[in-house]
Amino acid sequence: MKEILQELVDKFNTKEDPRKDKIKDLERIILIRFTDDGTYNFKLKDAKLSNVAEGEIQADIIVETTTKVFKDILDKKEDALTAYITKKIKIKAKLMDKLLLSDLLK
Repeated sequence: MKEILQELVDKFNTKEDPRKDKIKDLERIILIRFTDDGTYNFKLKDAKLSNVAEGEIQADIIVETTTKVFKDILDKKEDALTAYITKKIKIKAKLMDKLLLSDLLK
């Protein structure tokens, strides 16, 4: 999963998107915990994401799911909002961070 996450980070960092202006002053630590694979983290700063690292750290945004659900969301086989509502994916964060994450994943 680390390689898949790194590809997403690289794609995010190289993509031109006017919505990035909204987050240029934000600093957040994001942790993704796969219940069947491991835990990964990265940082958002200056509208860029750092490289993916392994391990559990103190984070502002915590996402927990399985590798299957995550891949299904990426492959558009599963809707992220439906997965969240049905608790296939759990997100622990402040409401504004959840809205931000939702907006960036569109």
